[in-house]
Amino acid sequence: RRLRTDDSPEGLAHEHFMATAYTVHAYKNPIIGWMRDLEKMTTADLRAWYKQWYLPGNATLVVVGDVTPNEVFALARKYFGPIPAASVQRKRQPVEPSQVATRRSSIKAPAEVPMFLMGFHVPSFTRADSPDPYALLVLSGVLDGGHSARFERTLVRGREIAAGINTGYSPTARHPGLFTFSATPAKKHTVQELEAAILGEIRRVRNELVSAEELARVKAQVAAGSVFARDSVFYQAMQMGMLETVGLDWRLLDQYEARIRAVTAEQVQVAARRYLIESNMTLTVLEPQPGQRQPRAAGSAGGRHGH
Repeated sequence: RRLRTDDSPEGLAHEHFMATAYTVHAYKNPIIGWMRDLEKMTTADLRAWYKQWYLPGNATLVVVGDVTPNEVFALARKYFGPIPAASVQRKRQPVEPSQVATRRSSIKAPAEVPMFLMGFHVPSFTRADSPDPYALLVLSGVLDGGHSARFERTLVRGREIAAGINTGYSPTARHPGLFTFSATPAKKHTVQELEAAILGEIRRVRNELVSAEELARVKAQVAAGSVFARDSVFYQAMQMGMLETVGLDWRLLDQYEARIRAVTAEQVQVAARRYLIESNMTLTVLEPQPGQRQPRAAGSAGGRHGH
């Protein structure tokens, strides 16, 4: 925790951001835990946690590659079969209430440059019948899909108001998540100027349909990224395992490219109008503070923004 959060200005900002964006859902808590939790933790707590969750009925086993299925199943029975079965006692996760007003927060930490995190509550693939997650993936590509995307073309190279902007959206979550932007203003520009510029680009995508050429480029880019990812045997397994673990069929992967290519400009606009609105927005600003100890700069604007 000290390495990844307390000694990282960006890590501290992200933790503060999540605790601001969520009010009741467990996503508001860091996975490693708050320091007060770690300070009180005992070995008995760890054993109880392990016994509660590390059970065959709560595991997903994925094997990919040049294997013989019957041999894999035999090995699974040999090594996992003797482990006693037990029911997993899950607590009902409270549903995060709809956000009705912008939430703002700030955090002061030793850092060289300011940065901010902006996020909007959005659905995940667990609403398998909805086109919104696919439209949001395309929208992410429109705004931040390489050198031809709008943020890079307009705010980084064009107006030179941003040193960097990253967009984050992970639809493979068990519960609704966040569509996020992490941004660092360029020298001689302020956080407020960059925030206004990003909101201006969001308003543009809400008010104007994405052009056919831009839509085709982004969809080809998103689809190609999925296909290239499957060159990795490990990543194939990870994608399948993530879907199964959150309660979806791994065969959803086979539909992914077709669903992306089916996204229309109207669906992208609808998703932007539905979710990327200021009453659904959370913004956390990192205010750099001088100090003897200078953690790594937050100026990359990237990093650990998923969960």
